[in-house]
Amino acid sequence: MRCLMRNMLVYAALIGSALFWGANFNLGKLAIDVMDPMSVIAWRFVLASFCMLLLFWFKERPSWSGIRPYLAKYALIGLIGVFGTNALVFAGLKHTSSINAALITATNPSVTVILSVWLLREKIAVRQMAGIVISFLGVLFVITGGSLAMLRAISVGDLMVFIGNASWAVYGVLGRKLLSQSTPLATSAITMLAGSLCLLPFIRLSHAEAGAGYVLQMWLAIGCMAIFGTFMAYLWWNWGISRIGTNRTAVFFNLVPISTMLITLLSGGTIVYSQSLGVIIVIIGVVLSTWKPDPVGSVHTVHRLQTEIGKGGK
Repeated sequence: MRCLMRNMLVYAALIGSALFWGANFNLGKLAIDVMDPMSVIAWRFVLASFCMLLLFWFKERPSWSGIRPYLAKYALIGLIGVFGTNALVFAGLKHTSSINAALITATNPSVTVILSVWLLREKIAVRQMAGIVISFLGVLFVITGGSLAMLRAISVGDLMVFIGNASWAVYGVLGRKLLSQSTPLATSAITMLAGSLCLLPFIRLSHAEAGAGYVLQMWLAIGCMAIFGTFMAYLWWNWGISRIGTNRTAVFFNLVPISTMLITLLSGGTIVYSQSLGVIIVIIGVVLSTWKPDPVGSVHTVHRLQTEIGKGGK
């Protein structure tokens, strides 16, 4: 019974992570209506980095000698995964819907599989290849509204979000390749700090002319993205990895676009049929491309859990 309750708590935490990541798209849309996108992500990651560094310091008591050999690699991965990814995604949100952005981002596991084959020389099964194709067809269906005639009219926002999504996949793969000896918490804390330092020049207190209510709403959105959509979501996600394994945890990532759609509906937004059908297609494709049972208790599984890179930038 105790084991069952513990697993239920793990599942609740993973669902919470997915809900927070999904909410980031809705909250980001609110914030960039009042403040420019680069300032929004700068504030978000400066706040989240502060929380992450405090946790890193108190939990692992790091030494400079242990960090110094990886500094250049941390900086490169932080530049790509934190600065690059979020600059592109939030700029893209100016020109596309939060639902489209969430659906495009939901293909991240499939993009990661492709990059793992290319950069890490990992093997790919026919089932995985089929899943990747299906997930991309789902995204294509959404951004074209189900009409191939609209292929040439894909918005610049969708393209920016897709490139940002690819940058996040590069972050994960490079992290596994270059920082396999670093702990997940160290990797996330220091790469987040590196990305935040790149964002510091964009921090502004100024914002568009708006009523006091809208300004308060903007700061609440930024605070929620920093604390819940970045810091807490990372902690819960990695707790899930440590309890039930990487592959089973990854399945919960499919809840991200569903979370965005539910929040859109609850806030009075509308969802078109192509988005509803697209999310189903994408989820089927991602599950096919990423899921396989973890051999419980195996040395291979334990090693993967020890070297897994956290998803703190999303």
